[in-house]
Amino acid sequence: MLLVEKKTRVTTIVILGLLFLVLAEAFFVGPTRANPIIVVYNDVSPPDGAQAPLINIYTPLNGSSYPKELALTFDVTFPPISGDGALDAITKIYYKGSWETKETTVAEGSHGSFSIDLSDVRGGNFSVTILAVGEGLVDTGEDYRKENGIVYSYHYFDRFEMTGSSTVSFIKDVVPPMITLLSPQNTTHASSDVELDFTFNEVAEILYCLDGTENQTATGSVILTGLENGAHNVTLYASDLAGNAATPQTLFFNVNAPEPFPTSLVATVVITIAVSEAGLAVYFKKRKH
Repeated sequence: MLLVEKKTRVTTIVILGLLFLVLAEAFFVGPTRANPIIVVYNDVSPPDGAQAPLINIYTPLNGSSYPKELALTFDVTFPPISGDGALDAITKIYYKGSWETKETTVAEGSHGSFSIDLSDVRGGNFSVTILAVGEGLVDTGEDYRKENGIVYSYHYFDRFEMTGSSTVSFIKDVVPPMITLLSPQNTTHASSDVELDFTFNEVAEILYCLDGTENQTATGSVILTGLENGAHNVTLYASDLAGNAATPQTLFFNVNAPEPFPTSLVATVVITIAVSEAGLAVYFKKRKH
């Protein structure tokens, strides 16, 4: 009899224990799978060692000149750090150009490579700053709360932000250079050597093309030598440091140089004179004797 009662008490305790575990699971675990999870953020300062997003600007290059067609190209990446100081997301990317009064948002919640057309920016000296906001989260724990018969799971995070930035200065040059051909004049020249002369401003490269041949580089006035008699043309091209091209300048002219004295005739005259002089020398020598 005692043995039966003891077994009954043990069975009852086991059943009650199992029932408690089931109820506890239903109260604390089960409902969290079906009920809302509440995330609580505590904004804090960045931890030691945390790093801001990295920004690499490819164009424009700092201190360089560009023509009308220009793109702002760059990428935003996470810094190479792990642990509590690591960033979990890039929340916003934007830029501020000195040519405008407000910032321009590029992306939110993403990172990578970007390209922005700056062709509409007027000419002048400018700077542009790109900024990227990064967010980091540190898990500080969780607990469960029952409200109005519903169990909510509260997750707690320390949240910090870090902003990276990069600035470049550049020149937007939208004015092409000016170049003026001074010579040759649009006339007939009596020499086979004709001067190519011109004036220019802020020019990085000057090329000339004579009679449709291959372009040649010119750093100043050039003597076009050995021109055959007849019609000729020369075209001058110029561009500045920003890549703006001047309107090509073309001149047409003629060459009518005297034909050179034939070298065979010169040789014949020289030989004739030499022979004559030799004959006269013999004649006078005979007269003397």
